[in-house]
Amino acid sequence: MTASDQHGPLAGLRVLDLTEHMAGPFCTMILADMGAEVLKLERPGKGDSSRGMGDGSERNPFFRYINRNKKSVTLDYKGPTGRAVFLRLVRSVDVLVENYRATVMERAGLGYAALAAENPRLVYAQLSGFGPDGPYRDKGGLDLIAQGMGGLMHVTGEEGGPPISVGQPICDLGTGMWGVQGILAALYERERTGRGQKVDCSLLETALGFSGWTGAAWLVDGVEPVRQGPRHRQNAPYQRFSTQDGYMMIGAATQDLWERFCRAVGRPEWIDDSRFRRNADRLRNREALEKEIEGLFATQPTAHWVAALDAAGVPSGPVYTYAQLFADPQVRHLGMVTHADDPELGRVPHVRTPVRLSRSRVAVRSVAPKLGAHTRETLEGLGYTPAEVEALRRERVI
Repeated sequence: MTASDQHGPLAGLRVLDLTEHMAGPFCTMILADMGAEVLKLERPGKGDSSRGMGDGSERNPFFRYINRNKKSVTLDYKGPTGRAVFLRLVRSVDVLVENYRATVMERAGLGYAALAAENPRLVYAQLSGFGPDGPYRDKGGLDLIAQGMGGLMHVTGEEGGPPISVGQPICDLGTGMWGVQGILAALYERERTGRGQKVDCSLLETALGFSGWTGAAWLVDGVEPVRQGPRHRQNAPYQRFSTQDGYMMIGAATQDLWERFCRAVGRPEWIDDSRFRRNADRLRNREALEKEIEGLFATQPTAHWVAALDAAGVPSGPVYTYAQLFADPQVRHLGMVTHADDPELGRVPHVRTPVRLSRSRVAVRSVAPKLGAHTRETLEGLGYTPAEVEALRRERVI
């Protein structure tokens, strides 16, 4: 059995993590789940600001979720002594990830060019709000700001209602995912060239990248998209419907699926109804179609309709609460909830990274660390003696 089999496909990769909040830590969490050694650099005595979220405990659920499998190293690298430690760390790693405002590391003299001079093989990933240059490079970015500026809120919400944010921090999460892809691409190229490079991702670019159909259409016709609530823009019925006991989604998005749908729900006459005969007809008469379907669906619970549509091969599914989600047999079968043992917290549940490899392990191996738990071992691994580590501690560098 190889190290990759036991510890993940990125075993042997060393990552210096200067991130906090969500986008950056999510990026490095994925790398850690894939087996990279991630050294989370935190401020002495304070740490990542998300340590104070939720119940305020140092390892609250929010912090635990995106900082598992990592090692915590405390270091104040603003002064000359700490800077020297920081540069020694940089020389020892393959990847550095940071999500400060775009100009912070440059102003500190620790931008990509300076660090590449110390370690030419370094892959330096910068995850910012608005990108490394341009008129907004100094502007701070947050997920909801990017959702608003990037078009996502403009197309989310009920028709005629105000713009609504998506219920998850998708710009943060998406930027973290793009960051991982950029890092892996840069590492692959490094195998050929021997040199690292800078990877840039931003929340704003992620929002635009997620704009999909609506952005593509506007670039062609310049027509502003309108909010459609739970409806699909190009197909009907492909949307949410209420049932006797809740809600469900239906994806009868092609003519064949529409005809199957009609037969499955006992309304074959809808196939030849002039209002609903073709997709264009159904879109023009959407309100009438929805009234017909919801009137029918109010007569039976969600499970009844899902079973009928499954039997007919029509995509459908319930709209779950979180209790229903985690009780679902397919979610359980996929092992999306996994556990890691901790001497203080006990058996801690986590939602795993949704990637499975046939040979290598992508896994949650350890709970997020206590602040500074790995400072000593990391510095001694760089060649600092125990006495030197204690001196750094007395000087409050670590």
